[in-house]
Amino acid sequence: MKNISITNKHLDYGIAVEDIFWVKNNIITKEDLRQSKDEEVIADIVAWVSMGDKPIRSSSDMLNQLYGYDDDDLTENESSLASQLEIQIQKINEEVVIANTQLVLDEIIEIINSSGRTFNALLFENAGPRIARYFQVVFLAFYKLMIEEGMEVVNKVAIINHLNKAGDKTIKLAAGGGNWSAKEKQTQINALCGVLRGCFEKSKTNDPGRNQWITRFENILMQSATEQTLYDFKVGLHALSENNKEFNQDAFSKIIKTLTAMANTLPGATGYCILGVADNRNTANKFKEIYGNDYINYSSFFVTGVNSEAINYHGDIDKYFTKLTQLIKNQSVSDRDKDYISRSIQIVNYFDKTVIILKIESGDIPSVYDGKYYVRHGSNISEVEPANFAALFQRFQPTK
Repeated sequence: MKNISITNKHLDYGIAVEDIFWVKNNIITKEDLRQSKDEEVIADIVAWVSMGDKPIRSSSDMLNQLYGYDDDDLTENESSLASQLEIQIQKINEEVVIANTQLVLDEIIEIINSSGRTFNALLFENAGPRIARYFQVVFLAFYKLMIEEGMEVVNKVAIINHLNKAGDKTIKLAAGGGNWSAKEKQTQINALCGVLRGCFEKSKTNDPGRNQWITRFENILMQSATEQTLYDFKVGLHALSENNKEFNQDAFSKIIKTLTAMANTLPGATGYCILGVADNRNTANKFKEIYGNDYINYSSFFVTGVNSEAINYHGDIDKYFTKLTQLIKNQSVSDRDKDYISRSIQIVNYFDKTVIILKIESGDIPSVYDGKYYVRHGSNISEVEPANFAALFQRFQPTK
């Protein structure tokens, strides 16, 4: 224990308190570190990034709620903030939360080291200990750019220049501690993102685990209820039958045809087809019967995932994903649509279920499938007759 305990620098064992990141960079004091203020900072950060579109304020009573200390005061029908946060972390996956947080922290540490100064010496003219909220603003701005927007640092020198005295000039926080409103926090994060964005560019690596698709996935499910034309759902591409479990090539081709029909709805339209979701309980129960795996109920949808058929018939998710991308190349669609669908295909982990999202956006002209044009009305696809070609193309003409 003594080898990992926090000690004063003059002792010959343990971890010197002056060398710990938080103290070394004057983010918190030695006394605050012993009071576990570093854990409070991390708790605030994890809560903020995990709650997504439900930002929460920072305060001592909020921390109590995050750790469930106030749960005894809740009625039977109330859901504690701690349980809400736990569910959000499960959705994203705990390992992904840890990996994303570590990735951002590593980048910030590297930039601090490159500057040759401590964090506070970089941010302030007078580099004494400051409230840790400044660090949170910087961290969450990096998190928004790197994780939520999928970008990577391309100009560290410029970032250091932008952060130089940013605590005096760019980040404007109300004095004192106590309650820190979600609005002020979000305002300062957005302001710093605006300053730093030019130092980042879209990441060249596409790691599905880092893409924040959870909230977007749930939004897609909810939006489909009112915009049925642009959404389609399939449990998978293998028949839910004991007698025939072959890969259904025709079903996949129909998905691509459906996507082109969605693209022909109107200019600027975005269409989705999601594999691993049943839109009725009967299909979901059939899936459960065949594979022996349960589904997750979200609103009126049943998320089955494609894990079962991917593992049973293709070995794993990666091989299943590769097969789909290869099949797209052989579809009878334009090179533009083929390229867009291939580049936009996403693997999304929702709780313990893996779903695959295929997406299309309208181009400058109508999309064609196998030499024909299709449109979608509700869940029905119909071929556009030659007599209606002019009206279809007119729909894509730029307005004056």
